[in-house]
Amino acid sequence: MKSCVVTATYACSANKVWLYLTNPTLNSWRPDVTSAEIDPGGMKIVEKHQDGSTTEILFTNMEKPRRMTCNFVKGRVKGTFTAILFGSAESTSLECTLDVEGLGLFAKPQKQLQAFLETLRKALGE
Repeated sequence: MKSCVVTATYACSANKVWLYLTNPTLNSWRPDVTSAEIDPGGMKIVEKHQDGSTTEILFTNMEKPRRMTCNFVKGRVKGTFTAILFGSAESTSLECTLDVEGLGLFAKPQKQLQAFLETLRKALGE
């Protein structure tokens, strides 16, 4: 298992960051996701990707808009993602923890998480 922690700051409210984190198709912010099935309670998401693969996400803890924890499976890769949001109406700090199994010996989960947060930054208009 590989683990990493990454922190990012955004010039917007925690509610806006939360909305994007819980909806991968909002304003098409995730270019790798072609569609997503979100259950009515919002606790499960099935993402469909351009390459034909799917990612199943099951939220185990959601304290809107402060904290979320989810387990995910994409093929042989599985893991846990935790996001903690701190902020006000003008600024939000996001601390993410990623634990992943099945990426391979030389995979870098920290780089993948940083790329994800940079895509989020662009979607938020920063």
